[in-house]
Amino acid sequence: MASARAWVLAAVLLVCLLAGPTDGWRRRRRRRCTYYRSALPGAVNNWDQPFTFQCYGNQAIYRVQSVHCNRAEDRVWRFQCRSVPGLSYFNWHYWSPWINTFDNYMNYNCPFNGVVTGFKSEHSNSREDRRWKVRCSTKWGMTTYNCYSSPYANYWDAAMNYYAPYGYYLRGMYGHHDNGREDRRYGFRLCRIRL
Repeated sequence: MASARAWVLAAVLLVCLLAGPTDGWRRRRRRRCTYYRSALPGAVNNWDQPFTFQCYGNQAIYRVQSVHCNRAEDRVWRFQCRSVPGLSYFNWHYWSPWINTFDNYMNYNCPFNGVVTGFKSEHSNSREDRRWKVRCSTKWGMTTYNCYSSPYANYWDAAMNYYAPYGYYLRGMYGHHDNGREDRRYGFRLCRIRL
């Protein structure tokens, strides 16, 4: 009986030695998302978390950065603002309703010649998508002109680093979601401002 146990123990030990340690823990670790502040320094959100961002004074958004993580199927975001020359302040601000539903197309432009001065977003883990609100700002007598739509600013699962050309500001955004890739492509509407 003791020799049978020794034989089974030796066989199990031999199988373990031949099989070697697995790399499963390494693969699992690689699938984790990088710490959001390392993935995108200055990010306003963590993976799967909501955020609100807004510019102040006479500033509007001109740069949008984002990094995607397949493990979270989400993006972290960073925005930058710049002053509008000749404008001391905006005197009207408006938060849009949700401009998209999860997994659907979005297409939004600020009304009343407004430009984008903020974003609010929340992520759904069940839909693996974000929905958005846009903060629009304007000043009495301000008009937007020479408006156009950018091409998509990101590829699926890829980083985004979009700058509005000098003198242009975001007026809106559009995009669509892919359930296979669980990511969204984003494009922007841009305009010049006349005071």
